[in-house]
Amino acid sequence: MEELFKDAIHEITGQPLIFAAEVVQFLLLVVMIRFLLLRTVGKTLKERREMIAVKMEKANRADKEHAEAQKQAASIVAEAHAEAQRIVGAAQAAADERRRTGLEQAEHEANAIILEAQKTIKTEKDRVVRETSEHLADLVTLVTRRFIDEALTESERRALTQKLIVTRLKEMEGIVSRE
Repeated sequence: MEELFKDAIHEITGQPLIFAAEVVQFLLLVVMIRFLLLRTVGKTLKERREMIAVKMEKANRADKEHAEAQKQAASIVAEAHAEAQRIVGAAQAAADERRRTGLEQAEHEANAIILEAQKTIKTEKDRVVRETSEHLADLVTLVTRRFIDEALTESERRALTQKLIVTRLKEMEGIVSRE
């Protein structure tokens, strides 16, 4: 490599005009290429840069809109969750109230049924007592009549009947005079 470097310096120092012409030719070639490239490719590159800038701006806006949409979505989800919690709480409260009302109504109906059953029991007891009393009175009357028929003579029966009628009349007079 050192040898190559020495050869290049030798040619430059040995033929400086040729080297200067080659440098001028190189610079002219670079200027011409740059000029031609800028005219032909420069316009395309400029359009491409502008297009990239527009697309980058759209992408940045899209990113911002996406971030905003995510924030809005999160806000909507949070509101929906809170609303769902509120609705569930209201439904539970309504269900509890209905359950309580239903229990109170059932208890009231049960008390009414018990009261009706107690009235029915009392009515039936009274009916049974009354019927039993009537049967007992009939039985006592029947037994007494048979006893009287068998034990007393006709005249004794008449005297006993008159005595009972008189006693009963006196009792009735006492009741009427008290009133």
